[in-house]
Amino acid sequence: MASSSDYIPGYSFSVNFDGMSYSFSKVSNLGGAIDVDTIQEGGNNDSPVVLRKPKRSPDYLILERALHTTVSDVAFAFFKEGRRIASITITVKRDGKTVRMFFISNGVIVQREFSPLDSLESAVLLQSLKIAHSGMTELPLPFGI
Repeated sequence: MASSSDYIPGYSFSVNFDGMSYSFSKVSNLGGAIDVDTIQEGGNNDSPVVLRKPKRSPDYLILERALHTTVSDVAFAFFKEGRRIASITITVKRDGKTVRMFFISNGVIVQREFSPLDSLESAVLLQSLKIAHSGMTELPLPFGI
């Protein structure tokens, strides 16, 4: 049975695009899906047969960050719709040790969005990137490195 110390609370993460590190406050849609088809087998009507179909739609990764007024933000402005990202690495750390890594290859930025501009509110300006990709590989490191 797992104890509460086996879970990953208080974690931090970093995101690398093609070897360059960028800071994000939130990563969403960290997962993948496949397409399936169900058919009824002629002699077996108890349950359907589930078959894997060729993948026809990409998976999407959504990254959010606050806009800065620093030099790193100038470099980040080059990430526009249609830009290809050869490799994305997301490293999850707990107590300074890497406990999980996610690898995504062949990404394409399909949407870039900014939070609403509202002069009556003193909110942080956020930017989100939606990246289409063909799949993700996960590397769990239970003891950390």
